[in-house]
Amino acid sequence: MIKTNGFTDEELQYFRGYQRLSFEILEDTALGLKIGDTEESVTRKLRKAFHKAGAHNYFHVPVALFGERSAYPGDFGPFEALATDRALKEEDTVILDAAPIFDGYTVDTSHAFNFGRSETFCRIDRELPVLRNLIEQWVNEGKMFQQIAWNVDDHIREIGFENCHRKHIGAVLGHIVTKSEKQRLASWSYKGLAIKQVSWFLARSLFGGPTPNWNHTNACEGVAPHGLWAVEPHLAKDGVGAKFEEILIVDENGARWLDDDLPHHRRWAKLTPSA
Repeated sequence: MIKTNGFTDEELQYFRGYQRLSFEILEDTALGLKIGDTEESVTRKLRKAFHKAGAHNYFHVPVALFGERSAYPGDFGPFEALATDRALKEEDTVILDAAPIFDGYTVDTSHAFNFGRSETFCRIDRELPVLRNLIEQWVNEGKMFQQIAWNVDDHIREIGFENCHRKHIGAVLGHIVTKSEKQRLASWSYKGLAIKQVSWFLARSLFGGPTPNWNHTNACEGVAPHGLWAVEPHLAKDGVGAKFEEILIVDENGARWLDDDLPHHRRWAKLTPSA
């Protein structure tokens, strides 16, 4: 019922198209933001836009993080990422994140930007493509999944930033995304969460089999399992957080990114190099 690897070129094209569609919705919503919008109002807009586009349930519901919340401050718990009545202010950093399911294809995407001009955000943003390249390189070098997570943690600390993805649910640097091969139970959801996909993910996490999570724990001691991995390094400093999230393909041909023409790639191309 749930397919995790061995995807055909046609299936990969569907994943690519749905990932682009998800980013388009996040980016269009970002362009419409205005001072005073709340996280809750923005996630409602996201849900309506995804519903109109054909995604009626989620692996995780849309998230909007404004200002200091983008940096997962202090003992920020994984469920504290759910939308609040925090209103958008000038110079806030914003993270919009959603994991919609289109016709059985799960994608997970994140769009970070600054509602103004923040040098701290720019400093973090310059490091994200570096991490993107390193993660792909380390997988292709055959490094253990766990070791890559530790390497990312070390790199973030060495360049003077805080690792926020250790505060994600499951402490994930990334997680697998899937295709539901049959429509049975496809429409079942609980508060927007797709029961079929979420139940499979929880069962695999708790009861064995190749881990669907990519983190620093002993469950990730082996090499990267074949599949599609939504990779989401999340960095912060001084109350400003930024991340990207997109799909990395891992198969018999090694590791490669599903797409190289996404909003954050175009944003990074315009960044001035670090001094």
